Amino acid sequence: MLTIPEQVVASSADDNRSVRERAATPKKLLFTVSDDPNMFNGLRFLCRFFQNKNRFDLTLLCMASPDSTYCRWRAGKDQPDPAAEHPGMDSNWRLAREEAMRMLQWDGFHADRIQIKSTSSMICRIEDIEEEIGSEAHDAVVMGRRGLNRLKDFTSKSLSRRLFERQPEIPMILCRKPDLNRRNVLLCVDGSESAYDMSRFVASMLEGESHLVTLCNITKDTADERDKSVAIFNRCEEIMVKEGFDSARLRHMIYPSDYAPRAILDNANWGKFAVVAVGTTSNARKNLLFGSVSSFLFTELTDSVLWVHP
Repeated sequence: MLTIPEQVVASSADDNRSVRERAATPKKLLFTVSDDPNMFNGLRFLCRFFQNKNRFDLTLLCMASPDSTYCRWRAGKDQPDPAAEHPGMDSNWRLAREEAMRMLQWDGFHADRIQIKSTSSMICRIEDIEEEIGSEAHDAVVMGRRGLNRLKDFTSKSLSRRLFERQPEIPMILCRKPDLNRRNVLLCVDGSESAYDMSRFVASMLEGESHLVTLCNITKDTADERDKSVAIFNRCEEIMVKEGFDSARLRHMIYPSDYAPRAILDNANWGKFAVVAVGTTSNARKNLLFGSVSSFLFTELTDSVLWVHP
């Protein structure tokens, strides 16, 4: 592994003061929440990873089990049933909703900044999330284990293209089975616009937090490539500092490898990063996980949470 010295972006005292005094920008997150509290991976990650909880507005959207009474009724597999026609009567979702609210409030989120979508919006298919995402602006969509189990079907269809036409910049936070004792972010950058967009997103999400961010460029071990890496790091740092991120919390890593997906996965495990953040190839929007890197990480990454920016 090759590293380069950290580049400190100089700024005036007035600039530093303005960054410190700037009010934290609220973040609106849409959560797909399982009707099984054992699958609250997205919520558990949010509670543990972020300390500055008063800057989040949360919208919870229930993703019901495919074999639930409600979903079977919606799919036309069962005869009409009062519990299905009125999903609020579903005891599993009612208990899960109560547990989600209890968990979030216990960890410091304000009840008046948590919106629970009406039970009539309960979703059974991953396709149903399109309407919810398109109905209002969100800064990111967070999916836990149940949502991820069905996301592969989502990526094989044209739905993701329609989704990005409505919300072309919305990132995904994918929480398969996170290790909640991990900290810090591995931000993988390659000089693409989506990587720079992810740098901006990471900086904005970490406003008021103490996590370190390692900028990682997977490249060939040549002098020319190292120079390109330095230029990429400088650009990312410039973007992040403008978002108020403290450059002292940035680390740089140049990692020689011919196969970026495996190199990223290995570094995520070795460094025990809580988050792996990647961009995607903007000119290949055929599905959500369009690049080989994000596709590989979607399948193989477990202990870290995957942040993907279109």
